[in-house]
Amino acid sequence: MPELPRLVAIALLLGSSAPAQSAAPRVLHTAGYESPVRGAADDLLTIAGADFKSTDRVVYQATDADSLSAPHPTDIPHSASAEAGTAEVVQVATPPDSLTVRLPSVIQADRIYRLWVVNTAGEWSAAMPINDPRPLWITPSYVHESVDVAGLGRRIRVIGRNLAPAATGGPMRVRLEGPHSYLLSTVTEPNASGPIASYVAEASVPARLTAGMYSVSVSRDGRSWIRLKQQRLEVRPDPRSMPRYSLDDPRFGGCHAGDGIDDSACFARAITSAAHDGGGTIVVPPGSWDLSATRQFILPPDVQLVGADRSSTLVSHDAGQTLPGQALLTVSGHNAITGLTFTDTQIYHSFDASRAIIQLGTQPADRSHGPLEPVSDVIISDNIFRRVGRAIGQSDRGIERLFVTHNEFAGYDRGIELPGNGFNAGVPFRIDDSIIRWNRFVPGSYIDVAARQGVIASGIGASYRLDFSSNTADGTSTEGLQDPGDPKGWRAAFFWNMNNNDEQLLVAQNRISCSGDKAGDGEALSFDGSGSHTAYNGTPPVTAATADTVTLRGAVYLEQGGRHIDRASYYRGFWLQVVDGTGIGQARKISDYSEDAASGLTVFRVSPAWDIAPSTHSRIVMSREYWQLYVVANEVDQRAPPCGKSNLNGPSGGTISIWAPSADSVIEGNRQYDTNGILFSMAYTVTAPSCPTCGVFAGFQTALDIRGNLVDGEYDWSSDCSRSGISGVFGASPTPESPPPAEAIGISISHNEIRRADGFHGGAIDVAPTWFRGPPPNDWPFMRGIAIFGNLIRDIEGPPPFAACKFGQRERVAIRFEGAGNTRNAVLSGNRCERVDSVMDAGGNHPLRICSEPRESSCECRDR
Repeated sequence: MPELPRLVAIALLLGSSAPAQSAAPRVLHTAGYESPVRGAADDLLTIAGADFKSTDRVVYQATDADSLSAPHPTDIPHSASAEAGTAEVVQVATPPDSLTVRLPSVIQADRIYRLWVVNTAGEWSAAMPINDPRPLWITPSYVHESVDVAGLGRRIRVIGRNLAPAATGGPMRVRLEGPHSYLLSTVTEPNASGPIASYVAEASVPARLTAGMYSVSVSRDGRSWIRLKQQRLEVRPDPRSMPRYSLDDPRFGGCHAGDGIDDSACFARAITSAAHDGGGTIVVPPGSWDLSATRQFILPPDVQLVGADRSSTLVSHDAGQTLPGQALLTVSGHNAITGLTFTDTQIYHSFDASRAIIQLGTQPADRSHGPLEPVSDVIISDNIFRRVGRAIGQSDRGIERLFVTHNEFAGYDRGIELPGNGFNAGVPFRIDDSIIRWNRFVPGSYIDVAARQGVIASGIGASYRLDFSSNTADGTSTEGLQDPGDPKGWRAAFFWNMNNNDEQLLVAQNRISCSGDKAGDGEALSFDGSGSHTAYNGTPPVTAATADTVTLRGAVYLEQGGRHIDRASYYRGFWLQVVDGTGIGQARKISDYSEDAASGLTVFRVSPAWDIAPSTHSRIVMSREYWQLYVVANEVDQRAPPCGKSNLNGPSGGTISIWAPSADSVIEGNRQYDTNGILFSMAYTVTAPSCPTCGVFAGFQTALDIRGNLVDGEYDWSSDCSRSGISGVFGASPTPESPPPAEAIGISISHNEIRRADGFHGGAIDVAPTWFRGPPPNDWPFMRGIAIFGNLIRDIEGPPPFAACKFGQRERVAIRFEGAGNTRNAVLSGNRCERVDSVMDAGGNHPLRICSEPRESSCECRDR
């Protein structure tokens, strides 16, 4: 590991502290890292930082993309207009680490503004832009000069924030600059509008491009251009012409389709011939071809497998005689499998017995020579997987540039199973620059009621620039069942876990039905914490910090998942989150670190630099992270019909949930029908003498935006076992040795519509504990700075549900906070309550309710 600069390291190890704090307001302002993102008329905006005072003012000024670094105004405006003015400061938090403003009604949602906090001494904070286009990554990461890739239609997508075109500025423009310059025409069909337009700018590339590397920029007006900073588009030469090897070629053994004779030897000889010639395309003619899974067919690099428009069928035999983890086909990298139908003669009865058709990467027998090379550049497109164990499985290798498009999956227990290997602690799992789009998943027959498990459409354990869009999980289908009488539906549809970070992940425009019709929790879209690791038990003491480092006392864990790790490199890429004290709310990725055994100190370097360096009063957790996760415009249906509402473990189905740490993420524009709604989890637990059985985990949510969703109905309105609406759940171990820090800051819940759906204890918007509330006195401020505004809450009325689960729900209520003192500095504004029995249960918390226009439908003005 490269050492940190000697003088910096020595100063930190001697316990130097951060520079003395200025009296000027300090704000989180780095774009993409917990700073404000967007704002419209009358929106609430939470500004996190330090040194705020009740006399501070917030100034805004319209600008363009070329002027984001211009100086602040010389004077504070005296009136509010669409060009400039001041925003009303409605609350300054206690302690003063955030303030909430309400933007004026003249603010324009598609216009770029800069904001500043200025104090009475005339000292200005750093500028905070909002509504400015923020391109973050492109997909695919490469195209060919003229040949389409994986059926993507020669289009690229720029993904980020605030990418919708201005109302009067015409379409968003995309520009490529490299060996030549290209101005791309943007896509204007209906699926490019609506909520997705804020996150995706999609453009067609010319019929022919010049090979090379290109920078990518976007513009709203054709004058001001914003360039992607971390990625360039690669234009590759068109693939060379490859020799073709037909499976029925007599030189491979004289095999014929449909004769019931094993074709494995012919298939193996065709692969060998293609490999010997440096690559080629194996053509599978129409008809049925029989292969033994015991042969372990491996496609070497540059060997492709092509069928005849899915009329070519490869039938897997003898899967029950193979070893666990053994697949019919293993791809080595630089392979394409297209136009085939796969099926399996094996009848499966357990998860452990299930086998994959395609495995991504070979599994080496010896891992003693360092990290494994990733499997890269694999295309699996336009295939059918019919009644197989699993369609696509993994090796221990990472994955780069995997394109899975236009397939139909019917797996016994999984369609796609790529969760990573939690026991392979020395090699963090990766799935980079990949696309999973336009696939249809139907459920198989796997179900285990006792274990609360069943078939899942896809399981993915890491993401870095992954586009998971326009897929269908059709739980109404019976075509993938081993027996037509087997239960339909899913245990869950699309599931993520954390055998590494999940960063820059787009989950958009997917359609999911009946995800709660088998057994288990019934999630539609689940972003889980399984596989996540922390480096410390609790929050180690901060001894010092600089602009881009923090020094923590105590040694990092030497084992993860019961396996030894390389302590000198393993935690590179983990995230630090400031969960209390100076700089609260910031999340930064670790770029490097250095341990000093003698002092017991570790210096972590982060990127980008802190907006506000932590102090010795700060508390920090270190773990993996969901960062820039966009869950946008998905549709989830759990209604009966078409679903059976037949979950054998209880009334659960269709949830969109975040069960792990997240930063700078969004759940927007999703539509859910008769589901368990939207849920985000906040947690802190340590192992201590007072609780030796408590685990080690921290789930801190920062800058999470839940906006513009429809939650229409819940799984079972009549039962308290069923829950829905929008819920934030929290808990903390009862450990006085390590009292809990904050678990969330900067949550925004806005412009959602909730109909006849409520949470754990009865709130359509519900904040509730589901475990201990920390040690006595249990009033720890877990959730800080939540803004709830512009929501429509309807039909929350009638008697409480039947108390089957004894959750203690006594009434139906629109907005509910539980746990006295556990929610601090909450602000409510502009929410409408229609046909609602009770609008508010504050539970001993004291949210600020802005009642600006008294009317019967105002949630803030009723019952006051």
